[in-house]
Amino acid sequence: MSTHDKPQAFPNALHSPYDVVIVGAGWSGLAAAKTYLEVHPTTRLLVLDDDTTLGGTWSKDRLYPHLRAEAVYGLFEFSDLKMGKFGVTPEGWITGPAVHSYLNEYATKFGLHDHIRLGSRVDKVERVEAARSWKLTIRGTDEPLLCDKLIVATGLTSEPWIPPIDTGAFKGPIFHSKDLGKADTNKTLDDDKIEEVVVYGASKSSFDAAYLLIKAGKKVNWIVRPNGGGPSMMSPRKIMGMSSIELNNTRLFGLFSPNFYRDGQGWTTLIHGPRLQSLSRYIVTGYWRFMTLLIQMPARYSRSPNGLILKPKMGLDATFWSPATLGVMTYDTLWNEIHRGDKIQVYSGAISTASGACVNLEDGRSVRADSIVFATGWKTKHAMFPTGQQLDSGVPSELDFETSEKAYWERLRVEADAAIEETLPMLSNSPEGYLTRCEDDYHLYRFMVPSQFGNDDRSIAFIGFLRNTGLPIMLEAQALWITAYFDGSLDIPSKEDRDIEIAKTNAWIRRRYVCGRKVPFALVDWLPYIDVLYRDLGLNSHRKANALFEMFSYYRPSDFKGIVKEWLVAKSRGGYEGSSVGHNYAQKSAFGRLNLTIISTILCTAMVYLSWITGTDNRLKI
Repeated sequence: MSTHDKPQAFPNALHSPYDVVIVGAGWSGLAAAKTYLEVHPTTRLLVLDDDTTLGGTWSKDRLYPHLRAEAVYGLFEFSDLKMGKFGVTPEGWITGPAVHSYLNEYATKFGLHDHIRLGSRVDKVERVEAARSWKLTIRGTDEPLLCDKLIVATGLTSEPWIPPIDTGAFKGPIFHSKDLGKADTNKTLDDDKIEEVVVYGASKSSFDAAYLLIKAGKKVNWIVRPNGGGPSMMSPRKIMGMSSIELNNTRLFGLFSPNFYRDGQGWTTLIHGPRLQSLSRYIVTGYWRFMTLLIQMPARYSRSPNGLILKPKMGLDATFWSPATLGVMTYDTLWNEIHRGDKIQVYSGAISTASGACVNLEDGRSVRADSIVFATGWKTKHAMFPTGQQLDSGVPSELDFETSEKAYWERLRVEADAAIEETLPMLSNSPEGYLTRCEDDYHLYRFMVPSQFGNDDRSIAFIGFLRNTGLPIMLEAQALWITAYFDGSLDIPSKEDRDIEIAKTNAWIRRRYVCGRKVPFALVDWLPYIDVLYRDLGLNSHRKANALFEMFSYYRPSDFKGIVKEWLVAKSRGGYEGSSVGHNYAQKSAFGRLNLTIISTILCTAMVYLSWITGTDNRLKI
């Protein structure tokens, strides 16, 4: 164990008030801490995390064997520290240890270790109005911790969710996929007495668990529920010779997505707006069906009964509507193992009980299980906020709003839903399912600031509460936005206008992504969201040299190197004057715009044709 893997001794850390406390020491918490300290180097800032090492999802105890990031080299890093080649495969995959090592290096470079207290679980967070401060109850301590400002960086994958299944009579060990990196878990699963393991779930973590177990010599009985969102669609590493992961980092890839955050002029109005609805629907549908075809072809689902059970729902519309989250197949041989079926058997069914050495399905079948791994996702409830304060804090709650507040949000919901259908009419065809209460929504302005807090009380913010494929880029933008918001440098609208936007973003996500009805989700729509954040800050987010590069080249974290310093300079001058990159973009040539128009026209024509050949009768079989 390295020095920085050990819990840090932080003298008197919990006995004095702090200016800022950040809960969570993963990607989100580290980005928030580094950015805030860069702008306010003398602030008293503390980062709390209940794990024994920093990293959050990538902490040491969550690094199970063979784990790889769903990103390629150059994308999974912050703008101001390039990741080394340690732990990176020749193909460019980034291993779990490489990510953990990188985050430690990042904390070292920017002096964050001295601000981090590990092994500190925050059991309760309460607002003390009289003192205008936050009170944090830390497990195992006698005195609460007080702070002026609070940043919640726990993310959406911190508290495991295990379905309420009766396992009282089950004889074997039971784990959540979160536990697979722990030494005790691996020691237990290595026992020769454990020969067959049930994996329950169909998200990316279930694929990870299945691969880990067959590499450990176990037989995997993989159970996939027939209801719900279905299996995750696993994207191959490359599509047409290009990195599928990098494609998500282009503006072109999101151009055909109806996006609330893209301004309502030009392309958005033409393709996604109420004009030319029939033609635009063919264009958008054709594009996404073609992409789905390319993504699904390497899986060859129809090759085996196992494959058919793991085939995503909604066919060629699966990518567009996303009934389940999209994953990346980080194991080159796993599909062959699935289709061969000697080490993996896939069942379609729901577990009712587990007893003895088997699990019992609702349809009456029993499946042998010496152990069970629940790859069933994460809780959306945030227990550290008292139940009575969850709604005021902007997070989902089992409680209902007061009658007048409930009527207010339900009215905004209806109005926002109608507005999204009007401006982005293709989303009026969104699939049914996952009916939610307004109390199940996150009420966070820009996905960061609770509705109830604003200009009069800038004391709390959330970071990392929007799932997307551009995590480091998004986190740096959110961290700077929060810093500016906290110190009063950022203008925000009135509460009424903030609430209207919150309702509209929630309505858009519910209609755009089926899986977004559980948690905020923006698969390919995150670059326009970044544009909005940097526009709020008076900064230029278009970092490429001209229009063609802006549309077709990959965005990497390094494109935003020095963005905090840009903001500090702009702030000192009283306004943004623009970087050289911004001037280059502003001076796009007529030639570049002409090329972009020609290429877009060709793409649209191709998409209409593809929509026609894929939409009438299942002509394309996978």
